[in-house]
Amino acid sequence: MDELIPKFEALGLTAEKAKETANNKKLAPTLDSLITATGQTTFSKNTGMLLYKLAAKVTKEKSPHAEYIAKAIASERLASDEQVSAATKFCAKNDPAENEQAFDDACGVGVVVGDAEIAAQVKSVLDSIKDTLLSERYRAQGRALGKVKSAPGLRWADSGKVKGAFDAQIQALLGPKDERDDPASVKKAAKKAAPKAESAKSNEPRKWEPASLESMFAEGEISRLHKAGENPQIKPELMAEHLRATGGQVITRFPPEPNGFLHIGHAKAINVNFGYAKTHGGVCNLRYDDTNPEAEEQEYVDSILEIVRWLGFEPAQILYSSDYFQQLYELAVRLIERGLAYVCHCTGEQIKEQRGGEDKRGPRFACAHRERPIAESLAEFQKMKEGRYAANEATLRMKMDLEDNNTQMWDLVAYRI
Repeated sequence: MDELIPKFEALGLTAEKAKETANNKKLAPTLDSLITATGQTTFSKNTGMLLYKLAAKVTKEKSPHAEYIAKAIASERLASDEQVSAATKFCAKNDPAENEQAFDDACGVGVVVGDAEIAAQVKSVLDSIKDTLLSERYRAQGRALGKVKSAPGLRWADSGKVKGAFDAQIQALLGPKDERDDPASVKKAAKKAAPKAESAKSNEPRKWEPASLESMFAEGEISRLHKAGENPQIKPELMAEHLRATGGQVITRFPPEPNGFLHIGHAKAINVNFGYAKTHGGVCNLRYDDTNPEAEEQEYVDSILEIVRWLGFEPAQILYSSDYFQQLYELAVRLIERGLAYVCHCTGEQIKEQRGGEDKRGPRFACAHRERPIAESLAEFQKMKEGRYAANEATLRMKMDLEDNNTQMWDLVAYRI
C-alpha cells in the first residue's frame, strides 16, 4: 500500500493522513480507483477533499456512477459538498451519462450566485428573525446561520462568501459583542431581575405555544431524512417490494423496552418517530421490546402508552417483539443454513480485540469460529435454544464485513445466552 501514499498526498492529505488512508482496506482501493478515473495526478485542495469525501461515502455496489462523479469533481463541474451530495443522490436513481443536462440541473452545475444576491438573501433571512436577534443577540447567532444556510436561494452559493456576508450583516445589526453576550453576565442580570418579575406577575395563566411538527422537520439534518422510496437499495426490485409492502407510506416505530419509566430522552425519540411519520402522512407503531421478562412489568407497559398519548400521538399498532420470537428464530436458522451466521464462543474481550481493540484502531480479524461447518453451527444453535450453555458462553453472530468503516458491520451478535 506504500505506493498509494504519494497519490493520496497529491489530494492535499498530510503524510500521516495519507498513510492512515492507504492502510484502510475499504477506503484505499475506492479512493485509488476514483483518482485513476479522473486521469489527473495533481489536484487543488478543494478538489482533493471532495474526492476524499466521495470515496468515504460510496461503494461500487451502491454507487455505480461514482467514477462519473469523480470526473465531474476533477473538472470542477462539481465544486462543493452540497453539489457532490446532490450528485450521489441523483446517480442513485439515474445514469448521468444518459442525461447530462438533468444531472447538471440537479447538482446546480453552472449556477452562479453573485455577491449582491448572496447579500440580499442573507438580509432577507435575518430580517425575518430580526426581533429574535435583537432580543437574544449573539446567543441566537448559531440558529440564524443555520437558517441562512438552508435558504433555497443560497443552496449553490459559495459557502465562504455566505459566511462572510452573514458575519458582516450580524455585526452591522448587533454591533460588537459586549456584556449582554456574556452568558455569566446575562445569568447574573436575570437573577437580579427575578424578584421584580415575580412581584409583577399577573394572575393570568401563562400562555405557551408549542413548535409545530412542520417547523421541527423543516430544517437541519432531520429535514434530510429519507422520504418513502428515497432510501437507496442494492437492487431496484427490493425497493419495489418495499413500496408494495408499505403502500408508499412512511412507516416508523418507537421501540422502548418496558423495564422502567420513560425519561426526557425518550420524549425526543417519540417526537422524532411519531412526528416524522405524521408530518409526511404516515403512521408510527409502538413496539415494546419485551425481550427481558425479568426486568419488565405491566406498570411500565401502561405508563409508556400513557406518555405517548400525553405527548399528542396515537400508535397505529401496538406490537411486541415477543410476538415474533418464533419467526426470528426461524430466520436465524436460515442465516446459518446459508452460511451467513455462525455460533461463536469468544468472550467479550476477545470480540473487542477482533474489532481493533479498545480504540478500534488496531487490526481487525475474524474469530476462530467464523468458518466452522454449517452443520456444526446448527447443532450449537440448537444447544443454545435448549439452555445447555451458561450466560455468555455462546452467541450467534452474523457474517458481515469486518473491514467496513461502519462499526455496525463488524459481525454483530444476533442471539446471546
